[in-house]
Amino acid sequence: MSITELTKHEAVPVNIASAVVYCDGFKAVSARSINEESTADGGSVFTNNASRSTKLTFSGRIFADYSADFIYSFNALVKSSAAFNVEYMGLCFRSCHLLSYTFDNKKGDWADVTVTLVTADNIIRSDDT
Repeated sequence: MSITELTKHEAVPVNIASAVVYCDGFKAVSARSINEESTADGGSVFTNNASRSTKLTFSGRIFADYSADFIYSFNALVKSSAAFNVEYMGLCFRSCHLLSYTFDNKKGDWADVTVTLVTADNIIRSDDT
């Protein structure tokens, strides 16, 4: 029996602002908001139809040696309105804002982190930039 790529999993390095996160997991969530009103004849009509921001969550690890730098820079970033770009999976997520982060260091060589970003921009392929 041969081993397929599906059984192999390696963390992918992702540059997020000033840190390199070795990403083990990624989640993207986007939605559309539609307001619907009833009409006089019992039907319905859309009164507002708008796309919402895309939320991006990166879960992974950083080298524990960079723990203080990570906390210092991401704490400042979550309090600012600074926007930055992130490339992952051949896609470019533009004008991202840091929504939240978690940091968990259990005194090993690695610290577990989760970084949640939000962007209102369209997602484009990295080779289109």
